[in-house]
Parts: sequence; C-alpha cells; structure tokens
Amino acid sequence: MRDVLIVTSRNVATPGGEFSLINNRATILNAKWGYSSEIISLCNTNLGVVEGQEAFGKGTYIRRNFSNPAALLTGYKTVADVAETTLRQNKFRAVILSGVGLLRYVDRMRSAAGHGTLICADVHGYYGDGKLLSQDEPFFVGSFHRLASTVERYEQINYLKKFDRIFTVSSAYKSFLCEHADCRSSQFYVVPCGLGTRDEFSDEDTARNRSFYRKKYGLEQADTLLVYSGGTSAWQCLPQTIELFKMISARRRAKLLILSGDREGAKRIARDAEDVLVDSYPPDKLPEVFCAADFFVMLREDCPTNHFAYPNKFLEYAAAHKPTITTPYVLDIAQQIDRYKTGILFDGNIEQLLEEMDTFSCPISAYEEMIKLNSFEETLTRFVADLGHINLEETIDEQA
Repeated sequence: MRDVLIVTSRNVATPGGEFSLINNRATILNAKWGYSSEIISLCNTNLGVVEGQEAFGKGTYIRRNFSNPAALLTGYKTVADVAETTLRQNKFRAVILSGVGLLRYVDRMRSAAGHGTLICADVHGYYGDGKLLSQDEPFFVGSFHRLASTVERYEQINYLKKFDRIFTVSSAYKSFLCEHADCRSSQFYVVPCGLGTRDEFSDEDTARNRSFYRKKYGLEQADTLLVYSGGTSAWQCLPQTIELFKMISARRRAKLLILSGDREGAKRIARDAEDVLVDSYPPDKLPEVFCAADFFVMLREDCPTNHFAYPNKFLEYAAAHKPTITTPYVLDIAQQIDRYKTGILFDGNIEQLLEEMDTFSCPISAYEEMIKLNSFEETLTRFVADLGHINLEETIDEQA
C-alpha cells in the first residue's frame, strides 16, 4: 500500500505560501511518521520552471498555460484522468484534492480509490481570497483571480460535505464552513502553515545577533525597534503600519524596520516617514535579524479573508520570543494572543497601545507553548491516527 497522493492545482513548482503549507506538511509526515507523499500537479507554464526543477520535487506535472482558457480546461481533464488511473492501479491510504477546480472530482476519486482510502479536501482559506488579491493586479490577472474565487465558492459550498476529511488553516474557517457549506465538525483537521524546521539560538547567539543588527541600523539602547516583514500588497497593510508607527514615534524614541523583497515598493510607501528603514534578506537570514526587534507589527483589515486566515508570519515572529502588535481581525490569532499573552491587540486606541507596550511581559515558555500548539507534529496527529499509524485515544491521554 502507498501512502498519500496529493492532487493539486496550487503552485507547488515555485516557493511561496501555497507551496510551503503543502511541502512542509508532507515533509513532517515523512520525517516524523514515515508516510511518503506523491504529487500530481497542474503546473502553470507561465512560471517558467524547467522540468525536473519543480520546488516540490519528483512528481507528475501536467503543464498548461493558465492564460489560455482552453489549455487550462484540458489540463484539469488530464489531471483528473491521471489521478483516476493512478488510484485504480495503486492502493493509497489517503488522497488529498487541493486547489481551485479539483473538489468537484470527489466522487470520481472515491470510486477510483475504492474502500479504505481516506478522501480529503485541502482548503487553505476563504473562497473570496482571490477577490482580495485582484485589488493589486492588472485587469487580466485580476479577472482570472475573481473568476477563481467564484469557482472556489461554488465548489466549497457544493462538494466539501462529500469528503471524509477537510484540511483548513483555522478553527474560524472550520466554523464558517460548518454553517455555510453543511460540513460537520468531525470532518476537519485544523492545520496552519507551521514553521517546519527553525533556528534555535542560544542566549549568547540571541544577544550577539541583537547587538549586531541594532548597531547596523543605528539604534541606541533607549530606542524601540518595531519590525515589519512582508510584501507591499494591500492586504498586508504596510501603509497602515507606517501610520501606526508615526503615532508611536511621535510619543517615544522608536524606529521601524521594514524587511521586504519589494524594497523599492516599500520605499515608495514609506517615502515621507522619518526613522523608517527598509532592507531585504533571504528567508533563512530573517531569524537573525528578528533578534533585534522589540515588537513586531502585523496589521490586518476587518474582512472575511483575514477572519479565516492564519498567517505563518505570526509564528515566525513568535519564534523570536518578542510580542506582535496586531489587529483583532485574524480570529484564531486573536484568540491565541488572548490565551498566551504573546502579543498586543490594537483596536485603534493609541494611548492604550503605548501603555501595554510599556508594561508588556511574556515568558519564553508561553511563546514556545503556542508554537507547539500550531506545529505540524501536533496538528497532524489526527490525520496520522486516521491513517492507522497510531491510536488517537492513547495519544490524547499522553498529551493530557
């Protein structure tokens, strides 16, 4: 018997958010429990990835030009045909359908897989996410993502109830789908995009990194350093972050460090702000730089996309053992901050925020406990139990 077959229309050919969740989850399943994952992917030729160099690694990649509707439709048919043939020829413990356009094949995959195979859906977030993305995109690309949102909404509402299990990144979205898509609570695995492997700094390493980067950016001991790490898309709220920083810096000595791959875009947004620094590092270098921070900033607007998300950035910040200033609109994160006291929820009251910044205190153990709660080793336990590898009741007893 083979283990897990992933059938996806998400981008697993190049690094990114979609790739990280799928790849890190598969990596932990193999490293901790010995389950291997095979992939059948609908791959966008516009990404320019050479055959054999896909980020996920070995697999079956059905290559189509996503800008060509006819080619894209034939790609979906081919993916479904290849997946069906694979499932009829080989017995798998589980098959995971992931991405826009694939949930509709649930009955076909169940028939091909036969009895004993767990049929799963992988829902990364709110079905309206594409409409939010389209705000920053040219008309054609934006239209494509708006259409994808419409398709995704239809599929989630009409097909999710048919799956044995559903992966989602937040408890908030699980509740939403139970209410609006007639799903059952027992169907869900809540699996945020965990950190995967991460650097473990000694106290000496942390102190050395902190000293080095604070000196690099001209910080005095009395200066408060706020750090924003991310892009310049509207949903990431960089302009709002800068406005918040202006209010803070008007009342105390502070600097804002923006770490972004889009340095020029970040500089344009921050052009009229004093004490704002813009820099860029490879992802594996960021934990070192984070040691210099006093606070991180992760603002989000009040909309469904944010309500149901779980940005991996929050766990990256928590791994630095420093608080995150965030808005209360990412519901799962707001609940975890309330529980573990690992950040500050900013509701627009600047005086209250400053007071909480002055009095903030959180033990390292609280950060680590929250990170463990969201780790793949914890969140994948029920999936592994369903695959028959461990006894779920015994695992729960051990954790208690």
